[in-house]
Order: sequence, then C-alpha cells, then structure tokens
Amino acid sequence: MVSRIICALLVLFLCVHGYKLVHNYDHTNWYESFIFETLPDPTHGFVEYVSLADAQALGMTKIIGNQVYMSVDTTYNVQPPTAAFGGGRKSIWLESKDEFLHGLLIGDFAHVPGSDCGTWPGFWTIRNNPGPYGEIDIYEGFNDIEQVYMTLHTDGDCTFNPPANAQSGVSNNDNFDCQLNNPVGCSVKGSVGSYGSSFNAQGGGVFAMAWTSTFIRIYFFSRNAIPADIIAGKPDPSKWGIPAADFDSQYGGCDIDANFPPQTIYFDTTFCGANAGGKSWTDWSDCSAKTGYSTCEDYVANVPHAFDDAYWLVNSVKVYQ
Repeated sequence: MVSRIICALLVLFLCVHGYKLVHNYDHTNWYESFIFETLPDPTHGFVEYVSLADAQALGMTKIIGNQVYMSVDTTYNVQPPTAAFGGGRKSIWLESKDEFLHGLLIGDFAHVPGSDCGTWPGFWTIRNNPGPYGEIDIYEGFNDIEQVYMTLHTDGDCTFNPPANAQSGVSNNDNFDCQLNNPVGCSVKGSVGSYGSSFNAQGGGVFAMAWTSTFIRIYFFSRNAIPADIIAGKPDPSKWGIPAADFDSQYGGCDIDANFPPQTIYFDTTFCGANAGGKSWTDWSDCSAKTGYSTCEDYVANVPHAFDDAYWLVNSVKVYQ
C-alpha cells in the first residue's frame, strides 16, 4: 500500500512539474556515450562485433549531418561456420555508459535495419551488473517481418496478461510469462509499420518506454504521428493514448522494482542465432525459399549486399526523469 501511495504521489508530481531531460545522446556525443562491445554474441548469432575504431575504419559508423549511422559489413563474403570457426558478418553492438532507473526512454530513428532475411536487430535495455536480471526489449524483430516485438525477460516471477483495450499490440502467441525459462518472454506484437522496411517507408518514427514502479509501457509513433510534446522536448505520456504494449502490474503478478533494477541502453544487429536462424529460417518464415539458401548462416556468409539496408540512422536517444 505504501509503495502505491508513493507511486501515486510521483505521478502527481510529474503531472505538475513534468519530466526533465537527463541524457541526450545524439551526433554531438554518441561515441563518448556508448561502449562498442566486442564480446561473443550471447544469443549465438553468426556475427562478429567490432570496436569503434574498426567500425569507423570500415565505414560502418559515421556522423551524417545531425544523425548517427550504424551498419553491418556489406562488402565481404565471410567463411561459413564450422566446428573450428564460429565467426560471422561484422556488425555493431553498443551499450550506454550511463544507467538509469525509471523515467522515459525515447528513441527517434530515421531508419532501422530493413526487413531482411537473416537479420535480428534490437533496441533494448538490460541489467549489466550484479543483481536480478531484467531485460526490456523495446524494438526487436527478425528476418522479413513488418511488425515489432516488445518483450520483457526476468529472473524472477513476472507475468502480464492485459485486456485487449489496454494496448494496441496483441499477445505474441499467448506468451505472458517473462521468466527466462520461457525463452519467448512476455511478448507483444505491434502493428504493421512498426518494424523494418515498413517503418522506414513512413520516414521512421519514435519508440518510447515509460517505466515506473508499477508499469513498463512501450509506445510507437510513426513520423507523422509523433506527439507535439515529444517534439517540443516536454513529453507527457498522459496525452499519448494507449501504449503499444502495457506491462502493468495490475494485469498480472510482477514486482517491477524487484525484477528491473537500473538499466543500460543497448543497440545491436545480429544474424541468424536463436531468432533468425534454425527453424525461424526454414519453418517459421519464407526465407529459405525466398533466398534459395538452406541455412541462414550460408546466406549471411555469401550474400553481403543483401544487407545494404541493414543500418540504423539515429536522430537521438533521450532519457527523461
């Protein structure tokens, strides 16, 4: 009861005083604000993540006007995986140096990786220090789909099953359990236009995540539908309508603060792996028939120009509290 009273007072305070900008990541400070990870891919993707210096030397990242460009290698064939060689196509994996707890995270993207067979891009947050594992996948998809997936993953007990009128997205095959023993997590599928090529065709747009002690809500706005308060730098979620995904503790069993400690911000584009390869390649998509390759890895290794559209063009990522 005490925690709900505190949360209600916090909401009242924000209604009166508004959110304040605490981090603004854009072309002026991007490379100082993010770590370019070179670790092995935790999702077993067919990918080699490169350092900032290597990414710049290869033309995989640069500042274009007032935007941050981040791509994958589209030039070289790479060796297909063998028992002695994991390897993969070069790509970028970023982690923010700052962490945050609660507030609004707003990503404004002019372009995201297109709906290309073999790709698996994501914009997400995670706990990357000792403590409970909590992951918030704000923007995620794979292969040639056109609808985003928004998903939570937790160590502890955490479930959400909101009514249909609470969100504009729909359940991803009735996956309401966020625990890691359910690999899909508690997952919501967005509308057509919220992912990949269909997102880009609208001139990009905004993804926003609102996070309090009682809910995590994810919003999607196409370019011509971005709320005026976001454009003005004075975001007010009370005016945004229903979210695309509503992970509210009243719709299930989840202690949000216990499961989601301070988070860092991630971008990555991986290939194949658990979501885009295997059965997703052969059974859950038309990628095998469309490309003429029986495995995701062979296609990614041998057709570099298939990924000419697999790039991010970021206007900004902002954190308000």
